Amino acid sequence: MAFSSDVLTIERSGAVATLWLDRPDRRNALSGALWGAFPDALEELADDEAIRAIVLAGRGKSFCVGIDLADLGGGGHQGEAASQAAANLRQLEVTTRFQRAISAFAECPLPVIAAVHGHCLGAGIDLITACDVRVAASDASFGVRETRIGVVADVGTLQRLPRVVTAGHVAELAYTGRDIDAARAEKIGLVNDVYPDFTATYEAAMGLANEIAANSPLAVRGTKFILQQGENLTTGQSLQLNGLYTLMTSLQSNDLREAMKAFMEKRPPDFTGS
Repeated sequence: MAFSSDVLTIERSGAVATLWLDRPDRRNALSGALWGAFPDALEELADDEAIRAIVLAGRGKSFCVGIDLADLGGGGHQGEAASQAAANLRQLEVTTRFQRAISAFAECPLPVIAAVHGHCLGAGIDLITACDVRVAASDASFGVRETRIGVVADVGTLQRLPRVVTAGHVAELAYTGRDIDAARAEKIGLVNDVYPDFTATYEAAMGLANEIAANSPLAVRGTKFILQQGENLTTGQSLQLNGLYTLMTSLQSNDLREAMKAFMEKRPPDFTGS
């Protein structure tokens, strides 16, 4: 069955799919429905051979203002009071489900580009740090807000933000909970580039996605795989995996033969992913 959701929509354009956070009335605050939709949507796109890159964007005035606390508070326990142990276990299960939903972006074999405008707060930071590339509109603001509401960020920011920006900037953002603007986000490397408005930002994200999509799908997926695995390996282990992976895949591919033929014929290659 094809993916369908009222709060997360897929828009295909050639080899690129846009995944739209589609709760503009709530500034794309992450509801239970959104958390549940992420893995299914990403799995469908990863299985679609026509899609080679993904753009993540938000409809309305903001990219994402974080977790929808009102939505989370709507599922109170009914009946006999649960023990503290049972309540703690249920909360851990919820947190783990949220973590898996965010990790689905990092683990997706396709490159994901976040196009950010307006607010990107709390869980919005979890989302964009799980993406491969981030671009922003000049009106974007970013904040790791959790310490300001008395909790420890636990859905991925503290694990992934240190892989995006340096330790001092991580500490400042996480400890203070302050917001930073797009110019500061670009300066510290949280985003690659800043554009005048959302339209220009989305066009830039689509342009980058299409540039990626024009390359060999096997090579792009393989590159993301090696980058992912290398996070948990020594340099030597990663090099060995890299060599074996390349030997078994791209060196044996029709895409490599097409690239060499296109070079000799002085034309752009037409990669098929085979």
